[in-house]
Amino acid sequence: TAFSELFDEENGILRLFSPPFSDTQPQAGYVSAYPPGVRENGGQYTHGAIWLAMACLRTGRREEGLALIRALLPGRSVEYGAEPFVLAADVYSNPDRLGQAGWSWYTGSAGWYFRVVTRELLGLSIRDGKLYAEPRAPEGWGFKAGLEGAGEVSG
Repeated sequence: TAFSELFDEENGILRLFSPPFSDTQPQAGYVSAYPPGVRENGGQYTHGAIWLAMACLRTGRREEGLALIRALLPGRSVEYGAEPFVLAADVYSNPDRLGQAGWSWYTGSAGWYFRVVTRELLGLSIRDGKLYAEPRAPEGWGFKAGLEGAGEVSG
């Protein structure tokens, strides 16, 4: 449900929630201080988007997980406005600032993105000094599951 209700595939944004708060009473706290669709007020909170990609991959929804991973790549549009090689902490869904990045150079989001791609999508892990590859990639990628203990890792 989160994927189908919150993911704007056309614009590559996964909203934190929808609809955003707008002049609500009582106030919803600090989140409603942002304009609708900006930062946590209905914009993309990249940590949450990455965690949904991880959940999709772990539950066998590989195509959805990959769609989110691809959508989260930086610099997808001119509107992004941040460095095209930096993963932003948030991306706006507000129509006046659609796709604009906020808070770039945020290593938390980048770290989670790397972790989900390497551990969940590609399935790489080290156990007992051995490298294991148990990918959750979409079927068309041609990966073979079950490469357990494919190589020794030292150090």
